[in-house]
Amino acid sequence: MTRRAKALQLKRARMMLRCGLLLGSCLILLTGGALLVSGCASKPVAAVEGPDGVQTAKVVVRHGYNPGTIEAKAGKPLKLEFYRDEEPEVESCDKDLVIPSESVSIPLPVHESQIVEIKPHAAGEIEFKCGMNMMKGKIIFK
Repeated sequence: MTRRAKALQLKRARMMLRCGLLLGSCLILLTGGALLVSGCASKPVAAVEGPDGVQTAKVVVRHGYNPGTIEAKAGKPLKLEFYRDEEPEVESCDKDLVIPSESVSIPLPVHESQIVEIKPHAAGEIEFKCGMNMMKGKIIFK
């Protein structure tokens, strides 16, 4: 094989490698985007109103909040059940729950539910978050 043929073969191999890397990167980005759109980002969940007029919703806490957004009727009380579904040895900042506008700051023990009562609110949003302000959720009163 001539020197020129070897150089041409090497050039083709480099081009194939670059194309493979580019295609692989595109595939990773597309897969990540599809996962985000298809369900990893939780959809809003409507609170359920009981016969007593109190709305309820359950939030599972596991490396974030599911659902991350709760929709509730304005002017009606709301009870939220936060259930932390993690193992005791997991180190996570979601071991505390903070709702600044409601002056709530409580621990979330592993495999236990904590009930938070929100008084009737006008239309608008309330944010809840972990103690380190890294994971967030919200309540939308409509």
